[in-house]
Amino acid sequence: MSVIKHGDQRVAVFIDTQNLYHSAKNLYNSKVNFGEVMSASVGKRKLIRALAYVITTEAGDETNFFEALTKLGIETKTKDLQIFYGGSKKADWDVGLAVDAIRLAPKVDTIVLATGDGDFVPLVNFLKEHFGVQVEVISFGRSSSTKLREACEDFIDMCDTPEKFLIGYRSHRGPKRKGTSKKPDSSKTSEFSDEDLGIFTGEDKV
Repeated sequence: MSVIKHGDQRVAVFIDTQNLYHSAKNLYNSKVNFGEVMSASVGKRKLIRALAYVITTEAGDETNFFEALTKLGIETKTKDLQIFYGGSKKADWDVGLAVDAIRLAPKVDTIVLATGDGDFVPLVNFLKEHFGVQVEVISFGRSSSTKLREACEDFIDMCDTPEKFLIGYRSHRGPKRKGTSKKPDSSKTSEFSDEDLGIFTGEDKV
């Protein structure tokens, strides 16, 4: 893809937290480094707003996660997990994210969607056709919709450099040298439990 990125571009980032979380967990059994996601999404351009969409758990222990996102300049939008009769659960921010992207499109030059969900293909097409904004996607390529990748104007595949976008992930390429193994420095990264992330397991989603 050929896409132009320059310092005067105004950028808005929309993070589908559940999608990235489950992709990182299923593919690498790791957690997402949202700081690196933001850095790769914005680059040297002007960040106007960044929004992350989160589902609150029954325990309500998401405070640490919200504080971490706030420090990165990311606003959080929350929605309670719905539990229906019979025990089925549902939580979905797709419509809310799409409405916010459409609402902010006239104020920016570029919209970055941090998701691999193919349900956002109509949104990508609508943003390009009606507002003329540049639409980019950042996600894990191995779990991303092919149609979404084709619809956007630039795709950043986090699977290309997972060690950059995952907390505590180490590449297993090449032989391990003796005497060079080190324990991860917990002072440099912050890990959160599933409850901190405010995301339920994939089996619960309907």
